[in-house]
Amino acid sequence: MAPSRKGRAMDTSDTRWGEARWDTGKLVRWSVLHVAALLGGARYLEWSAVAVWAGLTGLTMCLGVSVGIHRGLIHRAFRAPLAVERALGLLGTLAGLGGVIAMSRMHHLRDFHQNQPEADCPEYFGYRDGFPSAMSHALFRTWHAERPTAAAPVEPAVADDAFFLALERWGLWLQVPLALGLYALGGAAWVVWGVFVRLALTQDGFWFVHYVSHVEGEQPYELPGCAEQGRNAGWLAFVSMGESWHNNHHAWPRSARMGLGWRQPDPGWWMVRGLAVLGLVHDVKTPANLPPRPGVKERPAPPRGQGPCPRGAHGVAL
Repeated sequence: MAPSRKGRAMDTSDTRWGEARWDTGKLVRWSVLHVAALLGGARYLEWSAVAVWAGLTGLTMCLGVSVGIHRGLIHRAFRAPLAVERALGLLGTLAGLGGVIAMSRMHHLRDFHQNQPEADCPEYFGYRDGFPSAMSHALFRTWHAERPTAAAPVEPAVADDAFFLALERWGLWLQVPLALGLYALGGAAWVVWGVFVRLALTQDGFWFVHYVSHVEGEQPYELPGCAEQGRNAGWLAFVSMGESWHNNHHAWPRSARMGLGWRQPDPGWWMVRGLAVLGLVHDVKTPANLPPRPGVKERPAPPRGQGPCPRGAHGVAL
C-alpha cells in the first residue's frame, strides 16, 4: 500500500538543498498587520470601507498578481507593451506579497524543487507535513540555498528593469501613498480596510489557496517523477482568480487560461481576454495553441457516476 503524504516526509536533517530559517522580519510584519487589522477592522467597520477592501483586493490580486505577475511576467503567457507590464507589476506589488523580481525568483526556485523526485523536494517547497507546517514556512520562514540549483533565472527584461527594481526597493512602503489617498477620500476606516485588513487577508488567503490547490482536488493530468503536481480545487476558483485550477496550470504552465471549459470559471482569464479586446495585450497563449508540459500524461476520466469529470481535460474544446 502506498504511504500517506505524512508518512513520506523526507529526512529534514539533509540540508544539501538548503534550509528554511525563521525570519524575524516576516514574523514582526505579519504580527503588526494582523493586530492592526483585527483591532482597526472592528473599530472602523463601515460598508464603504469593506467595499474599498473588496475592490482593492480584486484589483491587486486579479489584475496585479494573477494576470500581471504570474501569467504575464513569470510565464509570459501573453505579451504587452512595457507601460502595461509596469502598471500591472505595480498593482501586483501593492498586493503586499513581494515585488515582481522577488516573486519571479521564488516562483522559479519553487518550480525547480517541486519538479524533483519527492525524496529530493524539501518540505519548504512541498506539503507533506500538513497545513500548519506549510503556512509557517510560507509566512514566517525564508529559504537559504546552500548550493546553486538549476532553477531558471529571472529574465533580464524583468530583473534589470529600473521600474521593477524601484518597486523591489520600496516594497511595503508603497502602501504609504495609497494610505494617504484613501485617508483623503474616506478617512481612517478606508485606510484600515484598504491597507491593513487587505494585506493581512491577502497574505493568509494567498498561501491558504496555494496549500489547498496542491493537496485537495482532482488531478486530470499527471507529471511522472514530480514531487508536486497541483490539484484542481474548484471551490476556490473565484477567490483565487482562477489560480486554484492548479493541476491544469502544472500541465500547461505557459497558458494564460487555467480554467479549461465553461465548468471551470477563471476570473484571471476573463481579465486577460478583456485586456486583449482593449488591445493592451497580445500573443495570448492557451492550451489551444500550446503543447503541454513535456512528460505530462492525461489520466483517464472517471467512470460515469463515480465522481465529477474534469471537463477541461476530457473532450471539451480548450
